[in-house]
Amino acid sequence: MIKDYKKFILRIITGLILGGLFLASVFIQKNIFYFMVIVFQILASVELKKLFPDKIDLYYWIILTLWLDSMIFVNIKKYELISNLSDFNTELFSIFSLCLIVILLIFIIKEILSNKNSTNEIVFEKITKNVFLYFYFMGSLSLSLILFEIKSGLFFLLVVVVNYSHDIFAYFVGKSIGKNSFFSNISPSKTLEGYIAGVLFSFLIGLILILNTDIKSLGIVKMIILVSSISILCAFGDLFESLIKRITNVKESGKLIPGHGGVLDRLDSLIFSVFLASLVYLLIPTL
Repeated sequence: MIKDYKKFILRIITGLILGGLFLASVFIQKNIFYFMVIVFQILASVELKKLFPDKIDLYYWIILTLWLDSMIFVNIKKYELISNLSDFNTELFSIFSLCLIVILLIFIIKEILSNKNSTNEIVFEKITKNVFLYFYFMGSLSLSLILFEIKSGLFFLLVVVVNYSHDIFAYFVGKSIGKNSFFSNISPSKTLEGYIAGVLFSFLIGLILILNTDIKSLGIVKMIILVSSISILCAFGDLFESLIKRITNVKESGKLIPGHGGVLDRLDSLIFSVFLASLVYLLIPTL
């Protein structure tokens, strides 16, 4: 049962606003999406700094992220002028990967230089935690800029719709009839019934979207594999963020999004889905 109806209504209103902005970016003006991603990256960095105050250099993260995004933007514009290149997306993924390697090296050099008097174990721990947190959270959002270019936003629309369909149906079914816990040691509110409903309904909604849009030209089998992967696995992104909050002993990563909590609370499963979508798109042949 829903306990806090005021928060629930606020959650719906905020979701509709964010969803409307995203749809506007797909069908009207894609610069809206670029702006949303950059804002989310900055806000997510602030939230991560609160969760890991001794591990994250906030301004350093923001500067590196803006540089990474700018490299992606420059090359998006470049390939728009040469639209007949068949390796358009592959080139962007390659540039993205090279930029991440540069950032990895910068992280290693910075931490070694700034921790000269620390033990080797502490230096190594800081490097690994910084690199992982940055690549997982900031890297995924930058990667979404590239995915958004596939089929003029329709591919990423599929990713978002399947991901949040799972969240919505898992939430409502879990609250209504959920009885069996699902990873209760990490997230006590999750139920097996909710998870199953999320998988089934998000897959069906994704399939309908594939069959009724130009997304199917990317390969129906390939897109079904994509939808299946996100439907089944996106919940683990949510569980991972719940695990982080349990480790850091916080209930919500922030309060910036009314009714939803923090930016990380809203993006947790989507971040995981972005990596899944990238793997499917790059590794599965068009069928």
